[in-house]
Amino acid sequence: MLRKSFAVVALLILGGLVAAAIRTTADPEGVVIPEPIERDLGDILERDTLVALTSYTSTSYFLYRGQAFGFEYELLRDFAEDQDVVFQIRVVPRDSILYYLNAGLGDIAASRLQPVEEDTSNFGFTNNLYETQPAVVQATGPIDTTEVETPEVPSAIAERAEQVDTTGDVPTDPITIRARRVQRPADLAGQSVFLPSDDPYVSRLVELETEIGGPIEVVEVDTTSEALIRNVAVGNIELTVAQENVAQLEEGYYTNLTVRPAIGAPHGVAWAVRDNAPELLSSLNTWISENRETRRWNQLYRKYYVDRRGYRERVETGFLTGRTGNLSGYDDYLKRYAPTVGWDWRLLGSQMYQESRFEPRARSWAGAMGLLQIMPGTARDLGLGDPYDPEANIEAAARYLKWLEDNYWAERIPDPDERVKFILASYNAGAGHVMDAQRLTEAEGGDPRLWEDVAYWLLQKSDPSVYNRPEVRHGYARGLEPVHYVSIILERYEHYRQFVEGEEGADAVPDQELGA
Repeated sequence: MLRKSFAVVALLILGGLVAAAIRTTADPEGVVIPEPIERDLGDILERDTLVALTSYTSTSYFLYRGQAFGFEYELLRDFAEDQDVVFQIRVVPRDSILYYLNAGLGDIAASRLQPVEEDTSNFGFTNNLYETQPAVVQATGPIDTTEVETPEVPSAIAERAEQVDTTGDVPTDPITIRARRVQRPADLAGQSVFLPSDDPYVSRLVELETEIGGPIEVVEVDTTSEALIRNVAVGNIELTVAQENVAQLEEGYYTNLTVRPAIGAPHGVAWAVRDNAPELLSSLNTWISENRETRRWNQLYRKYYVDRRGYRERVETGFLTGRTGNLSGYDDYLKRYAPTVGWDWRLLGSQMYQESRFEPRARSWAGAMGLLQIMPGTARDLGLGDPYDPEANIEAAARYLKWLEDNYWAERIPDPDERVKFILASYNAGAGHVMDAQRLTEAEGGDPRLWEDVAYWLLQKSDPSVYNRPEVRHGYARGLEPVHYVSIILERYEHYRQFVEGEEGADAVPDQELGA
């Protein structure tokens, strides 16, 4: 896990995220490994934020139809709720996840980690989340690639695979699989097996060479296990080895795949913490022991590792973001009109998901219509003829957001990050209620330009002793709704930023920084 060299170490010091001492010694391949920062459970509780590091996979953590999902993501969120702390998740390359854990970018590493001796001496691993085993993945025959998703060919594969032409393009005709079937581990002798860089199964294949008395060529590729499995299916490579439960999901999609034989004993999959965080490790182990046999845990495992039909549906819809780069069917409109208000299109997309779940015919009980739930009176003011027309709805909503900024917040809230929060709250609850909360904040000695201070008093506007005060001009408000609205949109936007390419507009997008 710790053998790669990193060109992005500078990212660790951005925003004051990391204050880690660096060793002067390096590992065998020249990586300078940071000493673990000092941060245990007590510090996390005091900071009120738990940060997990993960990589984007089809089971641990992914986006689907604009929402975050994943077995490890949902469990970690449950653990954070149990500890009564805010939960954040950050994506890093899987082969460097333990590096960033020690450096302090997060508190828990969670990405289908297999505890191996190389890592267990330097990190604390939790009790097992589940067990799986290493299995050979091979294709039993050709597949018509026009009927399934065609994966991108990693450059290292394109250079080696005889089936790929010199342009590196994936062939569109059915491919004849020429490798002999691997029916037992000994059949791997003389074969080339592709694995992700620094995969724990590299060591298992090295051991297997000795056991079978024949060479196995291991080709490490800078890609994911899922991507290699898909390249086996369409014939770009012949063999890979993967965690059996993960490979079986792809087997349910690519019907020409065979996931066998197993080449090792079942092993645990766990989370990792720094070796100087014993309180956090103990708390995680206690929580895992108390919950592993629960109905919730079993349902999550079945949802992400057993339900092949659900997995196939996610892949075939085209909205499994990690594979397609798409959030919705309206991304082009978001990109076209988000600059109207100077926003990153992914932020507007997060708001759109919150309003309608990307459903263009959505209509609320109050009569709000379309993707961004525009009220009839607002639609008339904006000249919006058909609120259910996706492009027209997005265009009008962007103009309305800009109008809110220009007429209420451009001068009152000088900080652009804070201003976005006030605009979103105004879109949800009306600018008048937000300005009431501002006046209450100022009267009580808070800062009316900071959303955190104003949000507190917006929450109080459902209390008669507050909404009857002289500072309040717009009466009762159910403040929980706009406060949650702002929070959840920005939280979801953080997910979007990690997986979907986009441009930030006019420096007007809040950056949710984590305090050290």
